Amino acid sequence: MVVLFILGIAGIAVVMTAPGEDTLGREADRFAAGLVRAREEAILGTRAVEVTVTAQGYGFTRQHFGGWQPLREAPFRNRLWPGETRPVLPRGREQIGFRFDPTGAATAGSLVLSRGSDAIEIHVDAAGEVRTDARH
Repeated sequence: MVVLFILGIAGIAVVMTAPGEDTLGREADRFAAGLVRAREEAILGTRAVEVTVTAQGYGFTRQHFGGWQPLREAPFRNRLWPGETRPVLPRGREQIGFRFDPTGAATAGSLVLSRGSDAIEIHVDAAGEVRTDARH
């Protein structure tokens, strides 16, 4: 009976720690939430915050005395795109950025995330509002 209990607990631990399937929608939502957090950080910290996107992942930096300082604390740690998720970057560019100023305004832009034949577009408007749209 004790052995079965231990095996049951071990099985539960394996299931709880096993990575789940990370869908494109979930990753688009995670990225959009990061953009919203970057906007909030710019407002609360009274310094511009930029989110830089590359083919490998994305990261956050904050304007600091004329330069840019990486944000490394949670929730602003650099993130890699999981699995088959990839950004569709403009032709000839290795990265794009979304910049939020201390008033919450932003440089308007969009990014398409794709996985296989699925795609989701994330938009940031000049007021700093973030939204996602599924593309077919």
